[in-house]
Parts: sequence; structure tokens; C-alpha cells
Amino acid sequence: MMRPGQAYWLLCLAVLLLHQLLQKGLGWRCTLADSYLDPLLCMPLLLGLLDWELKWRYGRGPLSSQEVIGAVLFFSFLFEVLFPRWSAQFTADVWDVLAYGLGGLGYLIAQRLLPIEKG
Repeated sequence: MMRPGQAYWLLCLAVLLLHQLLQKGLGWRCTLADSYLDPLLCMPLLLGLLDWELKWRYGRGPLSSQEVIGAVLFFSFLFEVLFPRWSAQFTADVWDVLAYGLGGLGYLIAQRLLPIEKG
């Protein structure tokens, strides 16, 4: 049976792929989604991959709240401070940081608060 965290990860992946298909493949434009959907989905996808790797390699459970906060801060700094300094193709945006934080919160909720069906 699929755990809630796995289902949430697959949902985030499906939404990301659908948005990329609509945006890049079909030329569909939605300014809000084009600007903030990728940062919102970034953290659940990255954290889900990290969670899977830790489970596979070390038998660990889901990431702790502190690890999620650390990852959100790290990627926010990397994507919104360092990348814009290294390349003009990147733009710093404080609203992206909020999206990373909300994505991390979504990951935590999916891992800990969603009910697990038994049976």
C-alpha cells in the first residue's frame, strides 16, 4: 500500500510535469503558476527523494522537522542568493522563499499528519 507521503510526492510530480507540458509544450501561460508553482513543488519533490534515499541506504524514517527547515533554508540561499550572483539567467525573488517554505510544510504534513489507511 502506498504511504500518504508517497502519494503526495507522486501528486506533486504529476502537477509539475503537467504544468511543464502546458507551459513549454503547448504555450499556455499563467503568470502565477509560471512564477511560483515550480518553487512550491521543489521542496516536496527534493525532500521526498532525499527521504527515499535515506530509507533505502540507512533504513531511516522520514526527515525530521529540523532537517526540513535546514533544507528549505539551504535551497532558498542557493536558489535565491547564490544562483542570481553566478548567472544573470536567475532572478532573486523573496516570494520564492515563501513558496519553498510552504512546500516544505506540505512535505511535513504529508509525512506526519495525513491519516494512514489500514486494511
